[in-house]
Amino acid sequence: MSVINATTSETSSDTSTTPVSPAANSAPEEEAVIEEAGLTINKIAHGALRARDEFKRILSEGPTLHQKMMETLASHGEDGTTDWVLTSVLVVIAGIIAGSLALRLFYQWGRSYFGYLYKDEVFERADKISYLFIRAVIMTVGLTVFVIVAGLTILILNRGPEAANQTAIVAVSTYVWFRFIRIVLFSVIAPDTPQYRIPPIAEKDASKLYWFLVAGAAISFLALAVCDWMHRLGLPEDAHKLALIFASALSMLALSFNTFYFRKVIGALFVHGAEAPVPLWRRVLAGGWHIPIMLYFIFAWLASSIRILLNVGETTGLVAAPIQLALVASAAYGLMILVIDRLLLPRQDSPKKLAKAVDALRKEAEAQGEDFDEDSATAEAQASVAEKEADRAPFRELLDKGARILVAFIALELLGFMWSGHALTDGNTIVGDFVELVLIIFLGYMAYEAVKILIDQKIAKESPSEQDEEAEIGGAGESRIATLLPIFRNFLLITIFVIVVMLVLSEIGVNIAPLFAGAGVVGLAVGFGAQTLIRDIFSGAFYLIDDAFRKGEYIDIGSAKGVVEKISIRSMQLRHHRGALTTVPFGEIQHVENFSRDWAMMKLAFRVTYDTDVDKMRKIIKKFGQELLADEYYGPMFLQPLKSQGIMAMEDSAMIARVKFMTKPGKQFELRKVVYAGLQDLFEKNGIKFAHKQVTVRVANTDEDADGDAPAKPVSQDALKAAALAGAGAAGALAEEEEAGAGGENAADQL
Repeated sequence: MSVINATTSETSSDTSTTPVSPAANSAPEEEAVIEEAGLTINKIAHGALRARDEFKRILSEGPTLHQKMMETLASHGEDGTTDWVLTSVLVVIAGIIAGSLALRLFYQWGRSYFGYLYKDEVFERADKISYLFIRAVIMTVGLTVFVIVAGLTILILNRGPEAANQTAIVAVSTYVWFRFIRIVLFSVIAPDTPQYRIPPIAEKDASKLYWFLVAGAAISFLALAVCDWMHRLGLPEDAHKLALIFASALSMLALSFNTFYFRKVIGALFVHGAEAPVPLWRRVLAGGWHIPIMLYFIFAWLASSIRILLNVGETTGLVAAPIQLALVASAAYGLMILVIDRLLLPRQDSPKKLAKAVDALRKEAEAQGEDFDEDSATAEAQASVAEKEADRAPFRELLDKGARILVAFIALELLGFMWSGHALTDGNTIVGDFVELVLIIFLGYMAYEAVKILIDQKIAKESPSEQDEEAEIGGAGESRIATLLPIFRNFLLITIFVIVVMLVLSEIGVNIAPLFAGAGVVGLAVGFGAQTLIRDIFSGAFYLIDDAFRKGEYIDIGSAKGVVEKISIRSMQLRHHRGALTTVPFGEIQHVENFSRDWAMMKLAFRVTYDTDVDKMRKIIKKFGQELLADEYYGPMFLQPLKSQGIMAMEDSAMIARVKFMTKPGKQFELRKVVYAGLQDLFEKNGIKFAHKQVTVRVANTDEDADGDAPAKPVSQDALKAAALAGAGAAGALAEEEEAGAGGENAADQL
């Protein structure tokens, strides 16, 4: 100690006469922190030694503890005896009996007035918690009746000394607190009403757990009550300390036994409801949660004993603090669940909501004069309320998680208060700063998840529920909102993340003002060095503002084409109908050809023979178009019916006819198959023949001296085949040339 002080003073004298750098100025502060830590360690060690010596001293008086207690009791008797104790105990018992009778009568009255709240089947957790809370409130009011009746009875019957009054006060107050703990345990575990039990515990285990906890509470309350009673009567200080230590030891042993005995029952709660496979941390917690709790009971008992011996701080309540905080946390969590399910996000799939929805459909049918079908209305109402509940379920899960985190934080705050005597967030301490950081991160997490869930739900609603498998090119894409929302979501999430990081840095002492200035300079440098990136971002923004394309639409930008699969800040990805994925920066797009907007025109050509009745063919096509338009499945796909465009061209062996129709984008390919198949069937039934490509070979007479009327000489079969192949080759080359010349027009007609 003296060495530390001497070193500190010497350092102080040096720094007062010698200029030092800013880095050296922190040396005295670091030494002060080290010195403070050393003093704290020395203080703890010195306190532990003092407590050990004090315990040895008062432990030697243990054999005389009973004698001192009897002497204390006898000192309050008028004749120097302990006869008054028996009289006081009988008076207290009479008061408790009278209060218990009044309590039983009150409970009977409560059952007659509030018995309708009990139901054999309960499905909603809010209904369960409401019933348990109402029952707990009624039982607490009954406990107040007990206190009034028992107090009046004791006041009337008590004729003993002042010590008898103290005895009655301690006995009644202890019994009331014990009954209140029973009420809380009765409400949390619900051993008598399994349908209202919130924790998923089997009925046999719940009853056993309840009674074991009640027994442990009875032992703890009785031991502490005796200590308090004897202290009020003037038991010597050393004997009182020894009694408190043994009372705390009884509480520690009772709680440790219950923890170990029900380790599997409680451990099963940690893995209940977890998706398979159960996470490792849950399995570890379920298998070994009792070990740190039992170690805490032992450590808390040692700390309480040291405090008792040294008369420092709170001396009782540390051992049972986890149980008390668990009960408080359960009540607080139940209240939060009620607020969530009753006020913030009421359940939409409850029987009441379903009945109201069916009732609304009945009234609507009656107003329109239609027949009401109960079964179909119920099914429609169930689908409606299920959809509404599906929208609220993610938010309810998020709020539930937030409530659990908040309850855990409150429990830790109360535990810290019980140990230190002040809140963890008070003062500029490391623990207080850490708690504030946790709060900032918690609020940021809740905001982040809420924004993500909200926008993801909106995107899911705006996106098409079913993909059109028949649409090869030009299928309908997503809405404009569904295209822009992912970008907006990313912007909001990044903003929330940055704000949280800035708040955390500010909380830990970092000056964030230079960060903003530096960010401006860096942004300016990036702007000059990444002009292409800036061009891509601004080009994409203007394309999205102009609504040039949306996610899910088929577009052609010249260098690439395909379905817009993903849109980011600077680029988009196109999925070609053959599978290739192309990433295109927005700045490289010169034009956009969109095949998924408004409508699509399909023109189909076919070849018929020259003997075809064109007017008959036109009527057949018109009638077929009307039939397709009236079809339940294909009719809604048409924007304009199937029409004949007549004969478009005449070739050597066929007439080229064409039909056209207008459809919704992406439906033209499915309808093309139907039109071709239908025309083939109708033409066959009505005698209209499709023309096939033919090659006619004419062989001239090779006898130059013969007259024109002379018969031609026979030609060999091989010569005919050779001439036919030559003609077919020439026709094929001509067809390829014509197709190459008219390729652009044909492609435009097809698309």
